[in-house]
Amino acid sequence: MRAVTARLSADRQDVLWSEPPSARSRRCHDDTLHREVDVQRLTGCTVAVISERRQHALSALLVAPAARTMNIQAVRAVAQPVTDDIVTATRECIAQPVHEVIVSSGFGLRAWLRIAEQSGDIDALVARLSHARLLARDAHAADTLRDLGLSQIWATASATVEDLFRYLSAQPMSGRRVVAQVESERHREYCEALRRHGAIVVEVATSRFLPPLHTSILRRLNALVIRRQVDALALTGPSSTENLLRQATADGDLDDVLNALNTDVTPACLGHLAARPLRAYGLTPPVSRTPALTDLVDALATQLSRRMIELTVAGHRLGIRSQAVVIDHLAIPVQPGPIAVLRALARRPGRVLSPAEIRNDSPTWSGGSDHAVEMAVSRLRRALDGTPLEGADLVQTVVKRGYRLSFSHLDPTR
Repeated sequence: MRAVTARLSADRQDVLWSEPPSARSRRCHDDTLHREVDVQRLTGCTVAVISERRQHALSALLVAPAARTMNIQAVRAVAQPVTDDIVTATRECIAQPVHEVIVSSGFGLRAWLRIAEQSGDIDALVARLSHARLLARDAHAADTLRDLGLSQIWATASATVEDLFRYLSAQPMSGRRVVAQVESERHREYCEALRRHGAIVVEVATSRFLPPLHTSILRRLNALVIRRQVDALALTGPSSTENLLRQATADGDLDDVLNALNTDVTPACLGHLAARPLRAYGLTPPVSRTPALTDLVDALATQLSRRMIELTVAGHRLGIRSQAVVIDHLAIPVQPGPIAVLRALARRPGRVLSPAEIRNDSPTWSGGSDHAVEMAVSRLRRALDGTPLEGADLVQTVVKRGYRLSFSHLDPTR
């Protein structure tokens, strides 16, 4: 790693390092931009991004390939650390030599130092920090470290915590002790990734991760999952997954939610911590290779391509999504009722299904009638007007029996 020395004042120097080669080659500041991923597989999909933010950076990656995103703030990150947890982490930090220290923000570091001073551990903590390599997110965090009399501080040009974690992940970490000031669910996933690289990581959580103030947010999302009106969930941290399942349990919908996640709705996880609550129920969600958002998109696209129903009809590729039909690369918005009919028929291409069989295939039709199915078929046909499949008679009516996909137009090698 190449280091350059920059004089900040006449009597004080800091050591700065440029971005690691892997980060420079991607030209990204938050690993969310400009990396090539096969996103065309997500065309027409509806993905719920579940995180601690109202608008997550992952949404920008997913919208690019014409996927539709829903940002669900399932976690409240509150900058109020739990004092006892900070004291325990501080004493664990000073118990043995520390090799690396990641500082996420000056504000969080000051909160940590204030609690350490109250507990009488401040001098021992500063002594430990003085012998470690200090990795600061930005100038503000570096200034807070300088106030302690520390001068050898390293940072990235991009000013992101993620680049600090990625740099360490690229180094031999077996047996090295890392202290990380954690302010985000994503930081927790990076800490877990370092542990899997052999590092001993002490997390100093200067934020609390709480459930949302209004349970209706998660209740509505669970209803969409049960009705198969989303194609995937992008789970960005352990609290996101835990809060989602906890709300489903409270509403008595846990079994229905788990069934949907096991069959039609793909839950993709940013890291192993986010996946752990689902694994406890026997699910095996895809996990991104690293806690980078582009890797999460890769995992999401790969798993969705395996689960999505796709057929070749009249020489065109037909894909069924939760709220759209994709013909070749054209995404056509379709209402949930017609989608439920098309999904039921596509699972048994060429077979005649009665309206009752169609209703039983999806929770969307709970309490529906034969007339509702008939109207849904009519709306489906209208939705396909003007598309390459308009003249294929995609859904055929079999008198007194029901409906089927046009068998004569189906590719037998589908």
